[in-house]
Amino acid sequence: MLLKKYTFRTMLMSTLFLAANINAKTTDSTEVSSQEFEQQIKSAVQPMAGKEIIGLKVLRLSSDIGPWLDTGMMLNPGDKVTMVIKGKKWLSRALNLSFNAPLATWAKIGADGLIFRGARKTNTFTSNSDGTLRLKLYPSVHWLDTSGNYIGEPSKINPDAGGGVDVAIIHWNKTTDIKQALNDLAKRKPDIQWAKAELDRQNTQKTPPKGWQNIWEFNTSEIFTDISVDQEKNAPNKVIELKMHDDVTIIEKAAPFSLTPQTTLSWKWKVKQLPSDVAETSLPTHDYMSIAVKFDNGRDLTFFWSSKLPVDEAFHCPLPGWAHRETHVVARNGKDDLNKWLNEEKNILEYYKKTIGGVLPKKITHVWLIGVSIFQHGNGESQFGDIVLKDDKTSIQVY
Repeated sequence: MLLKKYTFRTMLMSTLFLAANINAKTTDSTEVSSQEFEQQIKSAVQPMAGKEIIGLKVLRLSSDIGPWLDTGMMLNPGDKVTMVIKGKKWLSRALNLSFNAPLATWAKIGADGLIFRGARKTNTFTSNSDGTLRLKLYPSVHWLDTSGNYIGEPSKINPDAGGGVDVAIIHWNKTTDIKQALNDLAKRKPDIQWAKAELDRQNTQKTPPKGWQNIWEFNTSEIFTDISVDQEKNAPNKVIELKMHDDVTIIEKAAPFSLTPQTTLSWKWKVKQLPSDVAETSLPTHDYMSIAVKFDNGRDLTFFWSSKLPVDEAFHCPLPGWAHRETHVVARNGKDDLNKWLNEEKNILEYYKKTIGGVLPKKITHVWLIGVSIFQHGNGESQFGDIVLKDDKTSIQVY
């Protein structure tokens, strides 16, 4: 098994001709303009100004601006804020590559606060520190740490990129019953969809399966959750469902395990819908679902179900900032075995030597589940269960 190498330039050029067919829809004609957005927000909350609401800012985060934006809104521990967002950050209009508003829009409180984002176009959070609220669009490459240092400033000239996100920031009075205020607003202004949307989020937001966490690089998402077990042939006793549309996240569970020649990862999965109909080796088509092991050297090895690539083909991640840490291996391919519970078992050290090489790590630290559908903005659905790490002496039931 040889590790195939794909440079970003090669991958980008090889997929340019696919753009018209893969990513045909490039605009959303239903979204209001920035001016209309500001007018709607301010008109809706005007009766609450100075009472239920003690602060309001409506602003635009442009993709052409790199540094964190200090909004000037001072927050104290316990203060509650609702953010309403719309728009997208364009990476390439020609390829319809963009980050939707929830993925693109990040926040922190104070210069050294922890970065966070919401999973939907509305989000209410509670401040846990003193400081001004700061906002930034996802950087051109990636975050460096949990305080929001980053690599990748916007290009000085790039007509193919751009866009931005409109943000409304509502600072609630500490005595306000926010749910009641949103209910009142939804009744008074039934055409204001964001109030209903935020009520729905508060009532229905999904959380990661017990024992699993979203990794900080992508933060909040709702694409992974526990579900009831179907009575099907070979089904596991409990199931994690991955269901996504134009989204991305990685959930992880600590699973310290020595890496020996006998160490294996086994799991069951049922894939219902693949997020890509073309090879996943390029940035514009890198949508996939997988299970991975992370090592004590910071690298990870991820096994995914490919639409076209042959089983055991391996390649480094095509995303800037991830190529040096993530290696992909095709575990299954095609559509013949969709909608079936299937068993897998992989010898981890064997695959590490073949696909990564070099100095070997000493142990596995985490198991990851990964879902990506942000490049072709499509859907993906699969289920995982019976995840086990074992060798000739011991085993861990990860899930």
